[in-house]
Amino acid sequence: MNPNESAALPRVDTRVAGLLMLASAILSIVFVALDPEVTATTSRAILEAMVANGPRHRAVHGVELACVLGLALGFTSLAARLGTQRSAVRGALIAYVVGCLAMMAAAVTDGFVTGDVASYYLQAGHSADTGREMIHLCYVVVQDFAAASWFFQSAGVLAMACALLRERGAQRVVGVLGLATGAVPPIAILATWPAMDSGIIIGILSAQLVWNVAASVLLMRRPGSRESGGTMVQPALAA
Repeated sequence: MNPNESAALPRVDTRVAGLLMLASAILSIVFVALDPEVTATTSRAILEAMVANGPRHRAVHGVELACVLGLALGFTSLAARLGTQRSAVRGALIAYVVGCLAMMAAAVTDGFVTGDVASYYLQAGHSADTGREMIHLCYVVVQDFAAASWFFQSAGVLAMACALLRERGAQRVVGVLGLATGAVPPIAILATWPAMDSGIIIGILSAQLVWNVAASVLLMRRPGSRESGGTMVQPALAA
């Protein structure tokens, strides 16, 4: 972006979006840890445990859905602050939003569909073993949506990081962090697919947490001319 284009950009106050992004990043990790686990071994016991855990499981994933929206708002605000007339920023925003949509599909399937399936196959005349297989199919769908989400979100973070590297100061630092953390999810998925154990998932979530916190802190900084090489300067007065 040349100085003339930068000067034409108005200030964008993104502090509220930054706070929401930070809260969403932290709450998403906390509620993942609060998600109840099923330790049963027989088909009927597994389905019964899923139904019993249903209210808490739905609440956890309801919060997760809200957190995805908070992260999307933060990323969109960062794109607006950098200027969506830049191809890298537009591409980053599109990729990240697509990733958020995929994650919402995974959360709905995991948090709501699986419980309904378990309840259905516990009814008279239905096979618990078939229900267990349907639950397994749901988890395959969840894993595929989650993997797609992480790929698209990483593509968005990497593209946004490249745009941030053209700036100065804190924005460049966040850009470096974006390059480092954005590469982690696709590398981890490709190296371990289809066996994604808890260690891999924790690593991916940790990398995303670093980026989300860094981006949210940047958003909470008051826009000013010192932040970059001119992106945040006051609009030029009309002639």
